[in-house]
Amino acid sequence: MRSAARVFSAAAPRGTGHLATKSGEVLAAAAMVAGLRPCHPFPFSIFIFIWNGKRDASDEAKAMKHKWCRSLLPVSPPPFAHWHAKWLLVATAFCIWLFLIVLVVVQQPQDNGTICGRGTKLERGKAKNEKEKSDENQIEMEQMGEQLEALRRENERLKEENSNLINPTKDADQSENGQAAELYSKEHELARRELNRLIMELLYTRVGSSSIKEQLEGQRDGQQLLNDEQILHLLAHSRQFAHVDGAEQWHRRALARVASHIQNALHALQHPKECGKARLLLCELNKGCGFGCQFHHVVYCLLMAAATNRTMLLERDGAEWRYSRDGWAAVFRSVGSCTFAEHVPLSVVVDQFTGINQPNSPRIVRLPVVDGLSSRPPHLPLAFPAQFANVLLTHHSNPPVFFLGQFVAFLMRKNERTNKFVEEAMRRIPFELGPVVGLQIRRTDKVGTEAAFHHFSFLGLPLKKRIFIATDDKTVIEEARTEWAKKGFEIWANDESAEAALPSNRYSDRSLLGVIADVHILAHCSYIVCTFSSQVCRLSYELMQALHGDAAERVHSLDDIFYFGGQLAHEWEAIGEFSPKTDEQIELKPGDVIGVAGNHWNGFSKGTNRRTRRSGLFPSYLAREKWRIVDFAIFDQRQNKNKTIN
Repeated sequence: MRSAARVFSAAAPRGTGHLATKSGEVLAAAAMVAGLRPCHPFPFSIFIFIWNGKRDASDEAKAMKHKWCRSLLPVSPPPFAHWHAKWLLVATAFCIWLFLIVLVVVQQPQDNGTICGRGTKLERGKAKNEKEKSDENQIEMEQMGEQLEALRRENERLKEENSNLINPTKDADQSENGQAAELYSKEHELARRELNRLIMELLYTRVGSSSIKEQLEGQRDGQQLLNDEQILHLLAHSRQFAHVDGAEQWHRRALARVASHIQNALHALQHPKECGKARLLLCELNKGCGFGCQFHHVVYCLLMAAATNRTMLLERDGAEWRYSRDGWAAVFRSVGSCTFAEHVPLSVVVDQFTGINQPNSPRIVRLPVVDGLSSRPPHLPLAFPAQFANVLLTHHSNPPVFFLGQFVAFLMRKNERTNKFVEEAMRRIPFELGPVVGLQIRRTDKVGTEAAFHHFSFLGLPLKKRIFIATDDKTVIEEARTEWAKKGFEIWANDESAEAALPSNRYSDRSLLGVIADVHILAHCSYIVCTFSSQVCRLSYELMQALHGDAAERVHSLDDIFYFGGQLAHEWEAIGEFSPKTDEQIELKPGDVIGVAGNHWNGFSKGTNRRTRRSGLFPSYLAREKWRIVDFAIFDQRQNKNKTIN
């Protein structure tokens, strides 16, 4: 180690100072550990300049140093050799520094190239994805364009059909259904229906001449039965004219368009843009009567709202309904978007409705029950809109009933709970197997008051095979299953509804759901036999028009003709002359207006001749309906043009 130190000290250039022995030993050891040769001048020069020890002045050291340095040089160094060594050292350091810089510079482009390559690949992938997305967007845009074009064409078609509803023309009907439209004018259809009515009245005359006992016991002679069968055969053939040449579909499509227009107008009326500024008509739900009567009262309210262009609201939103603790919303959907709680301030004094042209026209009015009207508007039933008069007279046998049926359908929109209940009840009736005749019998609280008692056997006389019975008397169902099942009749009924309909259970959710289900099932039947004195019977018949189109002839009432509680006078017009044969009969001349009280279903009806002011019986076939046609502004095309349907 000491010899290494000496060698190291001897290698130090002159003028660098004296190196301590121990320091020399340390550096020599470090050099040996690092694997450096002690004779290499350049690395040791670095160590020499770092160490600033004292100069070794011994002669021996000087001699050894000079001797060692000379031995390293092949020739004698020229002057300034030590400066050459310094510059060589600097050049070496510079080369090393330059080498490192070049290495970094060379490496950096490679990394950047990799990154750039990756970036290029990403950009290419991104561009490819963008192109694919662009292609997809282009395809979607083309599809949307096609859909918009289809919607535009559909909109134009609906506009044309809508225009035809307001002003139906023969040319429009011809383009829709070809030959049938050409042949079946309004006059043709009125004549066809009149023929059916006359044949039916002839049948009533024949059947009415025999007593019920004779009919039930089969005591009529063979000639009577033959005559009756001939009349039925004639009636069946006459009614076939409503189906030839595609006429049934023609009628159904036309009525569907009218129904759509009415429903849209009612929806717009009940969903104003600003409830706070809308003109409102308040309706009290709790009229002192049963379900059918109360529902018809709400129909009357909505009818008056349509006549006055007001939005109808139920008082307290129908929350206080004695049929359900949860109110109207327990079974039906809301009547509109406005609410009594929010849009009828408690501080506002609500005026009573006094008529269509009410003075000062207050924004909010309260509608009394129909019996309490101070003036009776011409829009009351059995009126129907002038806007649809031609198309309804062409395509429906009883336009007022069809018109009322649209209001019933709008209000009887079931909520989720009721819809589930009704669907389950209807699934139990085999409608898919063929025609089902609906039989509605009301016994518990009508007999002896509004309706005469009819024995089930008489009601069942014209029925065939498959029967659904809706009744408030469970014994009727038991009686039918006992007597008529043996004769090949299939009897279907909702026993739970019958039990729930008893007066003791009537004001309950169970009873309410049951009667709603019965109404819907009856409306879906092919034919209904009932008494029009029953509100449920009339309600089912009205709803049937909204489901089947022209279903006016799909009912037979055993007591009254159709009526709406609180209606304007039902009037017929005499089409022939009649001289009374008894004191009970009245005179008729063509053109006489008769206020009709009812049809006795034996060939005669009862009424009052407006000309003679005498009341009595007259032949039913000698008079026909005198329609009430009134303008309803909400059904004008211009009136509803800017209203949006949500």
